[in-house]
Amino acid sequence: MRIGNPMRFGLGALALGLGASMATSAPAEESKGLSGYINLGAAVVPDYQGSKDYTPAPVWAGKLGYDEYYVELRGPKLRANVMPAVLPFGFDFGPALAYRFGRDDVADDRVDDLRDIDGTVALGAFAKVYTSDLLQQGDELAFGIESLTGVGKDRDGTTIEFGPSYGFSPWERVRLGFKLSATYASDRYAETYFGIDADNARRSGFRAYDAEGGIKDIGFSVNASYQWTEHWGVTGMVGVTQLVGDAADSPIVDDAGSATQALATLGLSYRF
Repeated sequence: MRIGNPMRFGLGALALGLGASMATSAPAEESKGLSGYINLGAAVVPDYQGSKDYTPAPVWAGKLGYDEYYVELRGPKLRANVMPAVLPFGFDFGPALAYRFGRDDVADDRVDDLRDIDGTVALGAFAKVYTSDLLQQGDELAFGIESLTGVGKDRDGTTIEFGPSYGFSPWERVRLGFKLSATYASDRYAETYFGIDADNARRSGFRAYDAEGGIKDIGFSVNASYQWTEHWGVTGMVGVTQLVGDAADSPIVDDAGSATQALATLGLSYRF
């Protein structure tokens, strides 16, 4: 399998970031003062959004926090919590920055014949409401939302991802997490990644297709971590995302790919 397409790196890194961030989270009383983690590993990810082909990719994630404030890297996403804990429940809020990898050098020949999509920077914000110690000490039920909009000459629209998550420790040293999510995509984003204009139709042989915005996908993931020492551990995640609406009906998905997108990651973590 090839690993030349930089978008694969972004998908893989994001997968570990999304999964490991919750799997390695600690109970609130352990997060006071300076704390954080670093995760490095590997993943198997789709070749592009909607691909039926899979490829290996490196993954990375990290977090540096002081009390409730933190800066967190989730693959190509960086965000910072600037909200002090002044509410009767947990609330994180702050700016978000992401690099959206484009699409080029993919395995499917017809999709590869489409014009390349350049990478772009996206800016936005995130928020998370959470509460702990519901069913057992140290568990966490949360609902998060993140909005990102492409900027610059290659801006590619807006996405809004949202959904609940739950993390708990069934045994000492082990933490499990479950996450449901959905993603809204704007018209511009849908047209950039799933539309086929007349020129691309001539290049590839796909039919012309006008993709409109709306809910683009729904997803579910399960992640786990095992902390074999105070600092070192192993993290992993498996997940599936189902493209829906105009994204699923796009020729690059319906004709050449698959609306069902799987992810699997395995990484080494260091906590401090």
